[in-house]
Amino acid sequence: MIDVFSDIPCALGESALWDGERLYWVDILGHRIYAKPWTGGDTAVLDTPGPVGAVALRGKGLVATLRHTIAFADIDEGTVESVAEVENAEENRLNDGAVDAQGRFWFGSMNLAEKDPTGAFYRLNPDLTVEKIFGGVTCSNGPAFSPDGSTLYHVDSTARRITAYTENGSRIFATDDDCFPDGLAVDAEGGVWNCKWDGSRVVRYAPDGTIDRIVKVPVERPTRCAFAGPDLDVLAITTAKVDRPLSGQVLLADPGTRGLAAHSFLG
Repeated sequence: MIDVFSDIPCALGESALWDGERLYWVDILGHRIYAKPWTGGDTAVLDTPGPVGAVALRGKGLVATLRHTIAFADIDEGTVESVAEVENAEENRLNDGAVDAQGRFWFGSMNLAEKDPTGAFYRLNPDLTVEKIFGGVTCSNGPAFSPDGSTLYHVDSTARRITAYTENGSRIFATDDDCFPDGLAVDAEGGVWNCKWDGSRVVRYAPDGTIDRIVKVPVERPTRCAFAGPDLDVLAITTAKVDRPLSGQVLLADPGTRGLAAHSFLG
């Protein structure tokens, strides 16, 4: 069963994020960050100066990817402050991101036309220095980490692949033929949940890369999922707007397992 958490129609909803009390998400093309209490009430809105690709927790407020910069955002104070410039390539914008157990923010960029591998994958350290991890990416998505932090999962949506990185190297974790892999979440058992753009489903991969669960959604383009609720046992799913009734809204599903609490950026 699929429920609606927010019926606000987002052109490109993304970056579902749970902080223990509220669910955050963004509308990349609408240039907005949203936050809604789990128990109901008004949805807070923060306008951003241009596209906002992702948000992650920070000690006070959020860390966010804007077009070419990293920003600190506070939806309660109504502030957005750019703190680090990453790229200034007109053909690119920054996209999805997540924080690891060490409090570092990992994020990527994408080619706006989604044709050429002009994007890259980066890490923002707590001292606000930015490190380029690798290039050659067309549309960076994910990322997510295994429960013990030993594996980083990264998506190149245009290339239709999920790659798993460890200290010992990398391997192709999963590929798609009929749709495009988008955002990721990892559950407490190490299962990797992936939203399938143009696939109308969220798929769970076991740690060995085999599919062991599928959650069908009534929209074509689920974009990112996050474990939410007091027990982290609800899957919150952002979606993109197409000509279907629930598209662009934030949906809720029962994943049959529990997730992991999101880490906070330490900068």
